[in-house]
Amino acid sequence: MARSGKPGFVRSVRRFFWLPRDMPRRPAAALPLVRAWLFALAVGVLFAVFTPDDDVLTPSIMTVVVWVAALDDVGKGVRHRWSAFLISGAACWGLARLLSTMGPGLDDSHWGEFAVFAPATAVFVAMFVGITQLPQNPRL
Repeated sequence: MARSGKPGFVRSVRRFFWLPRDMPRRPAAALPLVRAWLFALAVGVLFAVFTPDDDVLTPSIMTVVVWVAALDDVGKGVRHRWSAFLISGAACWGLARLLSTMGPGLDDSHWGEFAVFAPATAVFVAMFVGITQLPQNPRL
């Protein structure tokens, strides 16, 4: 039997990448992302305190927590969603690389990684919220 219309999964995947033109795009709310960042800081502290230095799980997992929260906003259809996510991710990665090369020995311990990734994830949240606050260009 052939079904009429697209299956629900395909429709939801298309909506995640291509929103309908008439859907309103609002800026990202800062408070949920700040809450996710604070939760990520707590996760980073837990990994820095309770995992041995040779363990695979490190405080860098904080970035994943913040990225998932931002992807939730991307799925909801905020303004400039993909460009905001990619530019913020690049800034987070760049700041983490810059801080880890400026401070010798920061990658040797989990507390050093926490000192690198805490400000990098804060920059990610600030840039993502800031970019989504920019006005949207009218479609031609």
